[in-house]
Order: sequence, then structure tokens, then C-alpha cells
Amino acid sequence: MKRSIGILLVLIILGISGNAQTTPQGDLNNYVVSTTKIPQLQPIILTAEALKEEDGSKFGDFQIVMYGSNVKGLTNKTEMETYTKEAKAAGVSISVCKISLDRLGINPAELHDYIEVVDHAYTHLIQLQKNKNYYSLQL
Repeated sequence: MKRSIGILLVLIILGISGNAQTTPQGDLNNYVVSTTKIPQLQPIILTAEALKEEDGSKFGDFQIVMYGSNVKGLTNKTEMETYTKEAKAAGVSISVCKISLDRLGINPAELHDYIEVVDHAYTHLIQLQKNKNYYSLQL
């Protein structure tokens, strides 16, 4: 009986310390910024770098979501190489709204490989805010 209680206590302690070693998503600072303007990518990426330094181990995810008629510029792979290289180095993901692409007749294959497609920009933003506690900014 004493042995069973001892084993149970060890398992409980291991379970508690195991949970303490992993950081739940809710304990991280996650960010999402939406914009319609490609030139805003650079200052947004600089902001992500500053927040990463400020947050330290509390820095989680940082996403940029593009939407609107200006997403046509995302097909310029030469120009986007600079932005995507900086974003990748800063740990920032870049997404684009599929509805915007569809309205402009843009095939997602025309985009830089680093750019992901989300079904709907606003739905994506709300889901991140609601379900994953992201700080959100719309430019």
C-alpha cells in the first residue's frame, strides 16, 4: 500500500513537472497584422523583430495577412524575395486571402513559395483572436 502511494506521488510530481516544462499557447504573445499595402511589410517585420526581442521567451507566433486589390504585387517574385527573406529571418509568416486572389484572377502558384494562402482574411483574423488569443492590428 505504501509502495502504491509512493508510486502515485512520483507520477503526480512527474506529471506536474512535465507540464511546467512545456509552455502552453496561452502563455505566449502571438501577433497578427493585416494590411492591404505591400510596402508596409518591411515596417511590420521590423516591429516583429522588436517584439521578439522585448518578449524574449514569451514571443510566440507573428503573422502578416494580406488582402485586397494590392495583392497583385505579391506575384512579383523578385520584389517579394526581399520581404520573404526578412520575414523568414524574423520568424514571421506571410499569408494572403484566397478571396482576394480569386477576385483578381491570380493563381496561387504565381506567389512566392513562402507566402501561404488563407481562405478568408477576416475569418482567419477573428479565429486567431478568438481561439488562440492573438494580439491583432489592422492597417
